[in-house]
Amino acid sequence: MQMQGEQAWRQAIEDGELGVWDLRPLLETVHHSPQWKSRLGFPNVDQADRSDFWRCRVHPDDLGAMLQAMRAHTEGNSPSYEARFRLRSNGSGYRLLHSRGRVVERDAQGRVARMVGTMIDLTDRPTSPNGGLVDGARHGVAVQSFTHPFHALLGAISADRAAMQERLIALVEDLLDDSVAQLRRLSSRSQTRPVSELAG
Repeated sequence: MQMQGEQAWRQAIEDGELGVWDLRPLLETVHHSPQWKSRLGFPNVDQADRSDFWRCRVHPDDLGAMLQAMRAHTEGNSPSYEARFRLRSNGSGYRLLHSRGRVVERDAQGRVARMVGTMIDLTDRPTSPNGGLVDGARHGVAVQSFTHPFHALLGAISADRAAMQERLIALVEDLLDDSVAQLRRLSSRSQTRPVSELAG
């Protein structure tokens, strides 16, 4: 069953339905999976961006709540980060996104050195009663040291990077599984609801 779950989120990432991100707060950089950046209309899909490039694209009405959710997690008050916000894409206006993430590395002073997570585009999809947020607590994670962008570890990798991939995926596999489950629910609802309901 675990193998089926892994195949599902790998396929969703490859198809661009599920975006993965890798944030380095101390460096102020973020990597997004190439298919996801392409879906949102951005060039240079294989390059990292400055995190403020993405932050300034969050709708002003949503930015405070998004940053508060991230702070709650990074300060240890929440076992994971989860937020819904509008992001200005490159050419198709604002997209409604749902993002999940988790701290996977801290430096010697306890500052967050790395977070990884997922994004789903909810635009033109029905919303669920709890806003798509998953109920229940998340487990805490031990900090690890990782060097390669998260999306790069999800493809074909060499033997020397296999252990790193396994450790990192173990830290966020529940987030990946939850994101794929949400995609399936959204897809199922959009296939059974009239177009007029989906637009409203």
